Amino acid sequence: MAYRNKFDKTGRASKEGAKAEQVFKDIVDEFFDSDIEASDFTNQLKHIDFHCELPLTVDVKSIKDPNTIWIELKNVQGKDGWLHGEATHIAFERPAVFVLVKREHLIGLVDKLVDMDTLVDSASDCLYKLYSRTKWGRKDLLTQIRPTDLTSIPYLLIKK
Repeated sequence: MAYRNKFDKTGRASKEGAKAEQVFKDIVDEFFDSDIEASDFTNQLKHIDFHCELPLTVDVKSIKDPNTIWIELKNVQGKDGWLHGEATHIAFERPAVFVLVKREHLIGLVDKLVDMDTLVDSASDCLYKLYSRTKWGRKDLLTQIRPTDLTSIPYLLIKK
């Protein structure tokens, strides 16, 4: 049962607080593949609702162009690129923030947005299409998406 302050005559504030805490827990657990633990009553007196030990590994991508984000499906050796790496999350540098997304969510977004059947010859043409630099001896496979595309999946903004 959720904590109920003696001044909360109807229990409404307690119910709303418990609901908000559950929504927060569900979102954090899904975003970080975690199971954060609710604090006991003693910790509520300290204004702590959850103890968060988050299993988080992050691959940080620097900003190259404020209008696009490069996505690496295959690296220059032709092996899995960072999109299919082992990091749980990817942090994209933007001018004022980092945008943190779950890598698995990003894979789904790329699968949805990118035409995987169209290979273009020029980097300037690879928005939502595939691009490779094989003519320079590289075996990579890249694409670009827009930074605003990231807002269609769960994300966390971290101010610089």
